[in-house]
Amino acid sequence: MTLSDLNPSPSPTPRGGDSADHPLPGEHSAAALGRAHSAAGRPETHRALALALVLTAGLSLVLALFVGIAVNSGPNGIRLAVAGPPAAVEQIAAGVTALAGPDSFQITVLSNEAAARAALEDRSADGAIVIGATGPTVLTAGAGSPAITQLLTTAAGHLANPAAAGPAVVDVVALPSGDSRGVGLAAGSFPMIIAGLVLGAVAALALRSRWVILSAIVGGAVTIAVSFAGILAWLGVSGGHFWAESSAIALMVAASALVVAGLVRLMGPIGAGVGALLLVVIGNPLSGIATSPRLLPGPWGEFGQWLPTGAGGTLLRTVAYFPAAPIGWPVLVLLSWAALGALGVIFGRAAQRAPRSASIGENAVPSVDPSVERLPATSGG
Repeated sequence: MTLSDLNPSPSPTPRGGDSADHPLPGEHSAAALGRAHSAAGRPETHRALALALVLTAGLSLVLALFVGIAVNSGPNGIRLAVAGPPAAVEQIAAGVTALAGPDSFQITVLSNEAAARAALEDRSADGAIVIGATGPTVLTAGAGSPAITQLLTTAAGHLANPAAAGPAVVDVVALPSGDSRGVGLAAGSFPMIIAGLVLGAVAALALRSRWVILSAIVGGAVTIAVSFAGILAWLGVSGGHFWAESSAIALMVAASALVVAGLVRLMGPIGAGVGALLLVVIGNPLSGIATSPRLLPGPWGEFGQWLPTGAGGTLLRTVAYFPAAPIGWPVLVLLSWAALGALGVIFGRAAQRAPRSASIGENAVPSVDPSVERLPATSGG
């Protein structure tokens, strides 16, 4: 008997013979990696599904808003002044109500034609009917809304004597000769909103200091306003009040830019998309710039005047064509939005930094107390 017979050495396990019971070290990591990818893929799929559903719901609401406004547009509280003998005034008021419906016009009785003209000039009325000895005369303000002017002319024609040629129509506040159709100011208002959107987004994304952002927005709004007002005057669209129009454009652009910049500072780059949704997707169709807020279905016309787009368009049209009209309400709305946007610019970055610093503090490695002496290194041996 030899020593090998007493102490037999174990034979090595063949690599290919028992792989199920003894997997290779790399197989553990491969299986774990596969399970990790599968687990990570499921939340990604859920997020994609949720994103698709949210976008579908939001875009469906936008479609319903656009189509609903287009289908239901019409006279909604148009301010109509009527002057003349009491019996004739009562007859005209009853005829207008029967023709257009009880909510289409808000009728105000005035004493004479001079009062009706003054109401058109200060924008307390959208149109007027004056009954004189020769019949009714329709007074309009084409600069306020060509669509309302056409509607009043048509309505007065139905109320006149069928045998007559129709009532006389006098445009008290006419459009400038360079924009006889009244489309220039409405078309120019949209680039002004886009200018505010771009100015606010670029300033908030490219600049760090909150005060530099605010200064850049104010300075950019003034520069843009002077340039835009000059272009409107050159094209014959403005009403000839250059500095008043420049001031209105500057406030409109600055308020829009501050809103967008504040949203970007609060929400990051996605804030620019939210600003575009507020100013363009929602604000533009509800502003009534192209026609009139009183031709939109209620209460959307009134709601649109609370937004920067609607208030800015009303302010610009008023200072351009109605210098005697008050402008307190649209100015107040724009200043309120500008103040909210400025607060977002000032405090937004601090709100973003707070969670980051807190998380860093929680995961930080504790520092070693310098008062604790280090042990002397021992020599190896």
